[in-house]
Amino acid sequence: MKVEIKERKLTAGNRSLYLEYYEKGFRKKENLHLYLIPDDAPNARKINGQTYNKAREIQAQRILNPPSFESKKKKPEENERAKTITWLQWCDEYIQSAIDSENCKKMIQHKGVVRKRIAAYLKQIRKPDILLKDVNRDTISGLFKYMRDDYRNPGQIKADGGKLADFTLVLFEETVKAIFNKAVRDGLIPFNPVQDLAKEERFHVPDKHREYLTTDELKRFLAVETQTEQTVQKAFGFSCMTGLRLGDMQRLRWSDIKTIGEVQAVSIIQHKTKRLVTVPLNELALSLLPPRPDNGEDGIIFPLVKKPDNVAKYVQRIKEKAGIEKDFTYHSSRHSAATLAITAGAELYSVSKILGHGSIVSTQVYASVNMEKKAEAVNLANGIFG
Repeated sequence: MKVEIKERKLTAGNRSLYLEYYEKGFRKKENLHLYLIPDDAPNARKINGQTYNKAREIQAQRILNPPSFESKKKKPEENERAKTITWLQWCDEYIQSAIDSENCKKMIQHKGVVRKRIAAYLKQIRKPDILLKDVNRDTISGLFKYMRDDYRNPGQIKADGGKLADFTLVLFEETVKAIFNKAVRDGLIPFNPVQDLAKEERFHVPDKHREYLTTDELKRFLAVETQTEQTVQKAFGFSCMTGLRLGDMQRLRWSDIKTIGEVQAVSIIQHKTKRLVTVPLNELALSLLPPRPDNGEDGIIFPLVKKPDNVAKYVQRIKEKAGIEKDFTYHSSRHSAATLAITAGAELYSVSKILGHGSIVSTQVYASVNMEKKAEAVNLANGIFG
């Protein structure tokens, strides 16, 4: 079997590495989740050399112990394993795959919750051992109806009787769909039964307002004189310009700020999704960065407190001092980044890449904005913070 390291070009000059297997006319690709930075970036030669060494180590392991693609070559009806594996057993394997891929703890916990709710539904319909191959559109339709009409979260009974929020249901559907997509890729089933559902049977993102700051409110927020909350204040503003989540801001280092061509950009692997995201920095974002250490030390840029609740308290204090009546959190900075970009005329696809969304569907919630907000965003782009 021939195993080669290949490169795939990404936005902003980055490249991802993957392995390509070839044997008797059969080709297979394996994403290594390793990324090369642009050759003209600081320390690019050293960083890319280390990355390539990791890829070579994996390549050597695969050459010595080549993976079997037998299940891929077989049609689902010829796959012996497909005849015996249950839906819940496959859910367990799906979760283990996420663990092996080093998904973040929060995502793994979410997949476990989805598995638990599927198990509760199967117990209710007295089919706990239903085979994966026997799950059809009616089974999925019943599951979604159960989640919408019958399931109640015991921890939130006081809030709307424990009924799940619309966004929670959409995320549930996306995970169920992903479970079956992997089964299709692994040759266990011929198609994804979720795709057979009618539109009204599926969950939908509601046309619901996500709180964000206008340009005027962001100016007032950043103009507040503060001492103890200053790091949170600047980090919040930086997130409004880049869309970075709090978890990524807590880990952001100087080595993540790179010069790509003539543009300064932040380029990181997101902690939540493990996807690479590269965002050019505008003047406001650059002005919010603290002085870079002269000794070249690769330290944390914004030394934020670890607990999100404490960060939220600081945001609340600054917002009150700024006289902003909106009820928003640190995560609203991400909503602000998306809304400001779209109102300024950016395409959904581009905003999706900035936010690191896996699907443009997740970005569409920000698309409903009016002309007044578009004018505000254009003013922001024209440098009203200068």
